Amino acid sequence: MNNKTLHIIGNEFIRKINHSAEWWEYRLMIYEQYCLTSLKNQTNKNFMILMSVCEYVPEKNQISLLHLLEKCGLQFVMYDINKITIAEALQQYSTKYDTVYHTRIDSDDMFHKDVISEIQSYDFAHRRALVFQKGYCYDCRNNRLQHYFMPSPPFSTIMFPMSIYLDQQKQNEYTQTIGHDTIFRGMKSIKLSENKYIVTVHNTNQVTIYQDDRTKFRGHETEIEIQNVDINIILKDFGISSDIYKTKIII
Repeated sequence: MNNKTLHIIGNEFIRKINHSAEWWEYRLMIYEQYCLTSLKNQTNKNFMILMSVCEYVPEKNQISLLHLLEKCGLQFVMYDINKITIAEALQQYSTKYDTVYHTRIDSDDMFHKDVISEIQSYDFAHRRALVFQKGYCYDCRNNRLQHYFMPSPPFSTIMFPMSIYLDQQKQNEYTQTIGHDTIFRGMKSIKLSENKYIVTVHNTNQVTIYQDDRTKFRGHETEIEIQNVDINIILKDFGISSDIYKTKIII
């Protein structure tokens, strides 16, 4: 990656359904303790968080989220997708950079501390995607950890020309994909290192679940539970502890 490339880490708090303020407070706690902590732990901090929200996030919780980002020490832009466009949100960057590396991570999941450095070791290429396929699934409620595999998970980086990135319709035409499930086979993809992310299972997951027999669930032979003796070693390598969840209010 050269100095004319902007590396964006895409986070979002967009749930097109009303939730209570307590629900959002809980999700912000999960974001701060897991996802945001993993970004703060990166050995390479040459990136910017792009946080998108919508009208379903109560104003009080949007203010709390803004405060978390302001004190994290990282570059960020936070914007309401229903009030301004992505081009307007990134106006200050659009003339400084020619290309964008967009890396997506869900707000309740984690990256290993070396992820940014690995991504940025690759030069720009038209329609190139960088994909982490194998990682971990962590049930923070019960301190259980297992291997996790997806051929085309949400943990992907897509390389864009800046002019295309700033226009959602052009983005769609450029990627020619419907969702993250089609990125790996639909783009010029490179498979990255193993065990560089953790998907987190907690009390308000809508999709991710912890399976006692993930071999049957995904059909991948390495998706098995990790023994307790190894869990804290792996969590420590991601810069977290199993005690984090226990010390917070759980809805």
